[in-house]
Amino acid sequence: MTNLKGLIIVAATLFISACTSIPLSTMYKMMNFSPLEFDPRELVVAVKVPHGMKVRTGDLIVDFGFKAKDAKDSFKHQFLVQVSPNYQLPPELAKEVSPGDNMTILQLSKEDALTMYNGQQAVKKYRENSDDGAGSFGLKVESACRDENFSINDSKLNIYVKLEKDEEFFIFTQDLELVDMSGALEKIPSCS
Repeated sequence: MTNLKGLIIVAATLFISACTSIPLSTMYKMMNFSPLEFDPRELVVAVKVPHGMKVRTGDLIVDFGFKAKDAKDSFKHQFLVQVSPNYQLPPELAKEVSPGDNMTILQLSKEDALTMYNGQQAVKKYRENSDDGAGSFGLKVESACRDENFSINDSKLNIYVKLEKDEEFFIFTQDLELVDMSGALEKIPSCS
């Protein structure tokens, strides 16, 4: 019976992975990730898009929240991830870029990183005296923009994440179809 349960869990995980753009290795890494135990100043996101697309400040959002019994202990933040033009492209990402691809590096602003850090500390303090409450952390793509070189046949983007300064980037999502996400080509904004 235990083998059957294990097989069902593996099958369900493979099914979920096949239905999303999230690799299994990322699912495993994120299952072991604690949003209270990393430094928000070290969060770096890289987005690879094909020729004809660009990622701008605000196209990616970090959601961070906590809901407790008492509303005064609850919060919900949405941080617009900022383009970081001076961040040097590391070797593990440079090898992912093909001619014509655009790789954009983004980070939280200093103010947003501090707000998130203060939220982490508030949750830790709350948890010292109470075991209720539910936290949330997410990274979502709001959009990207297109220019005159955009092709509807190539609107896939890959997202890479780095959670600590001493580690390499890992693939967060791959081959995410922007046209599918937005629902229609007209909904993808122009870069101009």
